[in-house]
Amino acid sequence: MLEGWEPDSTVAMDLAEAHRELLSRWFYDCSPELHRALGSMYVEDDRFAQHYEERASGLASYLCDAIQANAERLGTAGI
Repeated sequence: MLEGWEPDSTVAMDLAEAHRELLSRWFYDCSPELHRALGSMYVEDDRFAQHYEERASGLASYLCDAIQANAERLGTAGI
């Protein structure tokens, strides 16, 4: 985000996919559909939004958008 990559760029979507894979490896099976819902929660739930916004202004929305774009790239339907 800080380097200017759009959320739907290959770089951002690849990072979103790596995030999804790490969640699956270390916590729970995170399907693209579940990841999409989690990304939405990053902006809709104030606790998550605050966590990301404290790190960089606009990060919650950017992360959500990158996750959504990656899910679309993987062929999942919107929720």
